[in-house]
Amino acid sequence: MNKTISLTLAVTLALGGVSTAQSETVLLSINTASAQGDVRAAVYANADAFDQGEVVTGVTVPAKAGSTKMTISGLEAGTYGIALFHDLNGNGELDRNLFGAPSEPYGFSSNPIIKFSAPKFDAFTFEFNGNPMTLNITLNGG
Repeated sequence: MNKTISLTLAVTLALGGVSTAQSETVLLSINTASAQGDVRAAVYANADAFDQGEVVTGVTVPAKAGSTKMTISGLEAGTYGIALFHDLNGNGELDRNLFGAPSEPYGFSSNPIIKFSAPKFDAFTFEFNGNPMTLNITLNGG
């Protein structure tokens, strides 16, 4: 995950997101190994927004061992991408090791294969048709 994107994600999530007026929901089910800390998610509407750190909405919930559930409300029908991380120490940031790689678990909608940097937006998009839906997200790293 590149430094700019993950830092922007961490800062945006620490400050909270902005929601639209609609009330339709996306339920996220995230595999979490422990109940330590929080899970923080950011929803992006397009590649430029992702690159700029412009979040449609952000959600933070306490982690639960095994599976953490998050509800994202207020999305209008459209194409979105979700980036999230398990903030194990609760500092509001995606921590990194000495080599710059994330030291806390992270993931994206559509579960793209992660190599040496964050995936391109197109690799983790999903279509939201306005009806409630559930997305399962697998965390990487940590």
